[in-house]
Amino acid sequence: MEAEPKKQTAIEFAKTKLSINPEATFAEIKAQAKIEGLVVYPVVYGRAKALLGLVPMAPYGSKSKARKAKAAASSATSARTLSSGASDAETNRLTSPQVDESSQRTTRASAAAKGGALSSLEEMIADLKLAVQERDRYRATLEKIAELIKIELSR
Repeated sequence: MEAEPKKQTAIEFAKTKLSINPEATFAEIKAQAKIEGLVVYPVVYGRAKALLGLVPMAPYGSKSKARKAKAAASSATSARTLSSGASDAETNRLTSPQVDESSQRTTRASAAAKGGALSSLEEMIADLKLAVQERDRYRATLEKIAELIKIELSR
């Protein structure tokens, strides 16, 4: 009895075909794989291209490091602005909750998710000042809304 020859995996198949023809499209590779009885998904095609060096590939974890550096720079900027006595327009722009595109959470929530460990007392005070300003801004907005409702009801 002879052992059956080992069947090629989808990723090996895609790498082989791409090494022969680096310009091959996903549709071409998929059609050839179907003939061989394999299923090639887009992620397999992309991974094969990356493994062969046909597309640029960022090091693992580089997006996370960039996101953390951006958050640290943002919090340092807002702390400096508060201590330098920025104008009301600048303070409102900096104190409004900023959405981090990659995680879709506010910067304050992402800081809390990291364990809430603040590196210094100054940062804690700056965060408290931001929270107080934010609270006052929301209160003023709610008072304006209440005033508009009273005006509408009195009509």
